Amino acid sequence: MASSASLAPQEIQKKRLIRLTLAHYRNENCTEEEFYRFVTEEHAPHAAKIHARHGLDGYSLHWAPTSFRATAKAINAGRGDPWVIRDHDVQVEFLFRDMAAMLAVVADSDFQKLHEAEAPYTSRVHIEASLGWVETYVAGASVVNITAEGKPDYLGWGQMSEAPLGGGK
Repeated sequence: MASSASLAPQEIQKKRLIRLTLAHYRNENCTEEEFYRFVTEEHAPHAAKIHARHGLDGYSLHWAPTSFRATAKAINAGRGDPWVIRDHDVQVEFLFRDMAAMLAVVADSDFQKLHEAEAPYTSRVHIEASLGWVETYVAGASVVNITAEGKPDYLGWGQMSEAPLGGGK
């Protein structure tokens, strides 16, 4: 791992993958199936092009329909209820290296129009957001990002936890 003094902000951006998640609930007047159809058939194909245009590293959806939440609740009950089961319908995940890229998406007029089209399907109440970074240790059934010495191949806390403001690519 590099020392915090050795890397410029641009180098930190190259090494740190930032993750923004937004957990959404569907509009109460929309069924789960209608919500799924709108998001996957109408929204996501257009949003993906916008996100790619601004250089995002990833855009994905994590679906949590009632049937899956019920399964999670049953597993949780069998373990003594240690978990808080989140009840949102979909979580949107954005991956990027530079906060400026995500801010460019939000400011994009095409994205703003797409956001307006969500109104009949997505609740505007109680959207949960999370911003952090990703450290991957298993990919494709293989251990990754571990050095020969058995240490993580990531930057130290000081660099990883530096606020992700602005900066170029």
